[in-house]
Amino acid sequence: MHPYVIEPEHIPATDLYADVPLYGRYRPKPGEFSVKPEHIGCHSAESIRYWESVLSLCDESTRIYPADEGGRDVFALGNVIVKSSHLHNTPEIDYSFADANEVQAISIAKGVLGGIRVPEIYFAGKIRGRQVLIQERLPGVALSVAWPYLSGSQKQSFKEQARKILRQLHTIKPFDGRRARSHVVQDPNIFSNGRINPLEGEIILSDINNDADLSFMHNDFTQSNCIVDNDKIVGLIDWEMAGFFGWKTAGEIHRKIRTPQREHFVNASLSEESLQDIMFWNDLYD
Repeated sequence: MHPYVIEPEHIPATDLYADVPLYGRYRPKPGEFSVKPEHIGCHSAESIRYWESVLSLCDESTRIYPADEGGRDVFALGNVIVKSSHLHNTPEIDYSFADANEVQAISIAKGVLGGIRVPEIYFAGKIRGRQVLIQERLPGVALSVAWPYLSGSQKQSFKEQARKILRQLHTIKPFDGRRARSHVVQDPNIFSNGRINPLEGEIILSDINNDADLSFMHNDFTQSNCIVDNDKIVGLIDWEMAGFFGWKTAGEIHRKIRTPQREHFVNASLSEESLQDIMFWNDLYD
């Protein structure tokens, strides 16, 4: 199959995401849902009612990623992506700092990414007591979705493109005098509220990590967060983990947490070729 196919009718039943056709594939269509511009970034009573109406359209039929308890589901609604836990009855983790971090990180990244798109944030705030993020849905295909249909040379090209983007982000230095590794917007409870893997906290706070590099990093540069089309990375999403961590620290988090480990597949009876393909993205920072 062509790796950049969007239309559900052209996706084979054997595709890994055949049962979730809205996931990782998007091309704008005439007449699809889009947000009303006058409510973008607005928290007035009228706008909150509007955003509530948007949230009411987010149900199981538009959900592309179900969350664990305490997390937020992800919905694809026309040209927007919605992150919300409104379908759950259990309390959610506090995502207000995560959303504030995403907003600020995107604003910072825009200055160096050139033609690589980042999503516009339409709304970030509380609706019915739960933190909701509504953002632009970028056209293209998630690299993780396209991956099975790519040649070896295409995969290598995407890795080199990703490394170039990382180097561009790495040129950004802290602008507020901070002297310790941290997210752009610091969550005082991030190491205890379940938002990140405990190992990630250990890597960030490690006493033996004396690297002075505090450059800006996306810090979640997985294949699923790269939007691609026509053999190019055209967009980068999910900036909630971004911060001033430096190359070495972000690389360690990437290798140990963001990517698959060989030991995870000990009992899977996979060929070495298959294992190498699964772990192809692990050395992104090397």
